[in-house]
Amino acid sequence: MSWFLVVLLVMAVVRGAFYGVAEDGPFGPGTWGGPTKAGAWAAHAGISVPIIAALLVVFRGIGWLHAAFVRWLYGLAGWWVLPATISVCAGGLLLIWSWIQQL
Repeated sequence: MSWFLVVLLVMAVVRGAFYGVAEDGPFGPGTWGGPTKAGAWAAHAGISVPIIAALLVVFRGIGWLHAAFVRWLYGLAGWWVLPATISVCAGGLLLIWSWIQQL
């Protein structure tokens, strides 16, 4: 699941924060940000920067949960670790499945 989120992070950086470098147009009146390249770049960056920050927090949470799961395997963590791990894995599978259905 983390590798899938890494791919989403790379896409958010390339297609969001560096939109003007990755995309040459067209930038018409019906596009995000309006008819100019600067407006489209600002709109994509404005949406992607919070997503990038949220993904970094998610990565930290997954790392924390992974460490807690390893402690649980050694009998050093509480009862909540296994249900939380199963929930995160199920949510990740649903996210990947819904992403595949878009394609």
